Amino acid sequence: MNRHAERELPPFIGRSAELGALQELLSAAVGGHASVVLLTGEAGIGKTSLLDEVVAAAAGRGITVGRARGAALEREFAFGVARQLFGGLLAETGDPPRDGSFDALPGAQASLATHHALYRLMGSLAGQTPLLLAVDDAHLADAPSLRFLAYAVQRFAALPVLLVLCTTEGEQPHAEEPLQDLAAAARPIPLAALEPDEVAHLVRWAVGDSADEDLVLACCEVTGGNPFLLAELLRTLEQRGGHRAEITAQHVRGLGSPVVAERLRSRFRTCPDAATLAHAVAVLGDRAEFGLASELAGLDLAAAAHALDTLVEMKVLQNTYPLAFIHSFVRNAVLEGAPAGARIAAHARAAQLLRGAQAPAEQIAAHLLHTGSVVLPWAADVLCRAAQLAEARGAPDAAATYLQHALHQPLTAQQHAAVLCELGSAELAFNPTTGIARLRSALDGAADAHEAARVAISLVPALCMVSAHEEAVDVADAVLAGLDPDDRDLTWALGSMAMASQFLRMETVADAHARIERLATEVPDRPDLQRSRLAFLAAIKGWHGESREEVVRFTRQALARADGLFFRPPGYYSLYALARTDDSGAIEECYAVGDRIARECGSPRAGAVMAVAHGLQSFASGDLAEAATRFSAALRTFEDCGTVLETDTDAMPCIAWLVDVLVAAGRVDEAGELLSRCGLLTSRLPELLHHNFVLCARGGLRIAQGDLHGAIEDLEECGRRAEVWQLRNPAALPWRSRAAAAYTALGRHERARELAEAELHDARRWGTPRAIGVALHTLGTAVGGDEGAELLTEAVTALETSPSRLALAAALLDSGALAQAQGRPEAARTALRRSADLARERGAEPVAAQAEEYLAQLAPDPREIRGPAPHGLTRQEHRVALMAKHGLTNRQIAEQLCVTLRAVEFHLSGAYRKLGVKRDGLAAMLLPDSHSHSRPSLSALSAA
Repeated sequence: MNRHAERELPPFIGRSAELGALQELLSAAVGGHASVVLLTGEAGIGKTSLLDEVVAAAAGRGITVGRARGAALEREFAFGVARQLFGGLLAETGDPPRDGSFDALPGAQASLATHHALYRLMGSLAGQTPLLLAVDDAHLADAPSLRFLAYAVQRFAALPVLLVLCTTEGEQPHAEEPLQDLAAAARPIPLAALEPDEVAHLVRWAVGDSADEDLVLACCEVTGGNPFLLAELLRTLEQRGGHRAEITAQHVRGLGSPVVAERLRSRFRTCPDAATLAHAVAVLGDRAEFGLASELAGLDLAAAAHALDTLVEMKVLQNTYPLAFIHSFVRNAVLEGAPAGARIAAHARAAQLLRGAQAPAEQIAAHLLHTGSVVLPWAADVLCRAAQLAEARGAPDAAATYLQHALHQPLTAQQHAAVLCELGSAELAFNPTTGIARLRSALDGAADAHEAARVAISLVPALCMVSAHEEAVDVADAVLAGLDPDDRDLTWALGSMAMASQFLRMETVADAHARIERLATEVPDRPDLQRSRLAFLAAIKGWHGESREEVVRFTRQALARADGLFFRPPGYYSLYALARTDDSGAIEECYAVGDRIARECGSPRAGAVMAVAHGLQSFASGDLAEAATRFSAALRTFEDCGTVLETDTDAMPCIAWLVDVLVAAGRVDEAGELLSRCGLLTSRLPELLHHNFVLCARGGLRIAQGDLHGAIEDLEECGRRAEVWQLRNPAALPWRSRAAAAYTALGRHERARELAEAELHDARRWGTPRAIGVALHTLGTAVGGDEGAELLTEAVTALETSPSRLALAAALLDSGALAQAQGRPEAARTALRRSADLARERGAEPVAAQAEEYLAQLAPDPREIRGPAPHGLTRQEHRVALMAKHGLTNRQIAEQLCVTLRAVEFHLSGAYRKLGVKRDGLAAMLLPDSHSHSRPSLSALSAA
């Protein structure tokens, strides 16, 4: 992090106006006009640094400088500051006063004669060269020296002298009366904090130009622009921060400094009670109650009030109520400056006081976290209540921290198992492996069947999440065996989880379907389980493609008054089913509720699930860029939660759908790299539910890569598995349309038609225009000819009412291609142009490129041929020759140009004569134009 060796020290910044004023007064002194200046400001505001600059400027101009500094340990020494001011000067000049007045200064009170002798010494020195007298920390100066200076300023108006005094706000002057006299005669120059842009300059000099705005703002926030605090913060960052890239705003906000702590101890020596109260406020944190702080500090009301006033005057605490430090960097320094034992004891005492004051559980728990292994009989209850509150506000990591500390308190075996269960459930949100291990331990320690069921309800979905499906079913069934069958709610909850575990594996999906029928007819008593049942029914109906109206209704009902438990599988699968309904109003409404629940519960996994749902919505409308962004963000969140992508039941469909998006956008290499990185590109996939989506996506990728046989193998396998799972909704798993496209490209039209007709049957049952339109499109390309043209026209009509502009672009593409093959150039041109525009708008480069390529193969529109004709042809001869070159018959040319057949023959004869060729030689003689590309394979369309 050390930038000092790489870059020059920044110039003296933030004090240009003040420095300019002092330099003007130096010039006045050189001109024979005396001045007195009082620099004031809080501790660390930069008075000494400014004084250094003035002294350097004076020395550069040949001005004699006398400098002194008040000190607490020397303030009882009479004329100590005066001796500092003049002693060095006399030593330099080697010319002590002839009357010996300097050596004869009295040890205590000074007489008028003494003051006048010192004044004559000042005048003698000023008579040789202009004189700068600089006194730092004048509030700590001895009284006789200040009395002499007060005496002198009343008399030295005609001397070339500049007297600069520095005092710190909030510090009690040792000699208040003479300092007040000096202040009355002085020009005050108060120093304020550095501006944010000045702080930013210094931060970027120390940390590097890559320091972001958050880091700069944090440095401003914790130091308030105080130069001393800022310098110590940057020095501390250099010592502790490591690599510059690791320094964050959060890091800055947690730092303190031993140098700042030592400076504070020095300032507090004259008022020990202030130090004690400052430590109490630091322990309690911002918005500390005065009474609690006083009690924690062990001070009575009068002593605490005096200490508070002192801290406010010293600019340590804000002049507000409740109590708070002005600079959090100072608060951290106060805490770090205290011995470890004192901190532990103070936090334990603070927790007790806050509990007695009936403070919120999280406020008390925050102190318990700093008490180490201190045992308090009530601490476990407070920590568990705090964990519940943290979970409710969406902070599972904070909840886990509280519960980890609760485990160190005395607990019964039953309490220990309960805390383990809560801790494991909280950890699932950000560390599934650790959370599952905790829940297994909790299950082992469960005291009875009810306690075991409570643990299993968290453990079983977690095991499914990491593909430990067999263990999940075993756990659920083992706990169910010990439950009373009359306990309808627990039995239903565990039964549904066992069903979900079985449903995820093909070898047990038959058992899952048997359970589905039973669970669908049973209605639990608890409202949350009733909502879970509705969400589960919506997901099943969405997969089966049975009733999109019920999917919408059940999902809405499931989300009404739902909480974070909604994001346990299979409940949130209903959101994915909802995305396939194309009901934009219901989707927007339900996704808004889902977003709110995800934010409130604070689970990163819930946020990732919502990102996947939004990605599906964007993909359904053909917004490829937004869909890729959403899916990619979800995958990053899954990985941040410690997920192994290739085994995670939530991540796997997200990977598959992102592959679909990348292929549709023409980013085929990226799609292959994603599958390869997850170990899914070439391997035989396990027979798990989420791998159906991977097989379908991999089949689409292989079509785009030109591997039609490999694609068919993946897609037929996907179909075989889908039949076992009864995944019949083509809007959710379009394996038939992709396989049909591959078979069509291979010329196997019979199998392509069979698949397309089956898909159209299921699409009509589901009923959305998008599903029906895509199925009609697939069937039309498989059939071809006039029947295919009618089906493609019907597909376009259906998709016009669908939100999927991309599916419409793909249908228009094949409709235009077929119209071209049938010799209907006008229809082809209209469809292909619209296809290219829609696809380009949605980022579907393969569809756009293919549409433009087909357009290039069309004979040009005669009305669009412009410019001079080549080879001496007339414009009409050129038009007719180009149309003949592209395979149009004389009659078709006549129809398009609205001329007689005889006119066409006349213009062609002229063209043949001028070019010296017959009809089959036109292509070689006419200049190449933009319409000479060959027709590509239709395989590129399958990804859409």
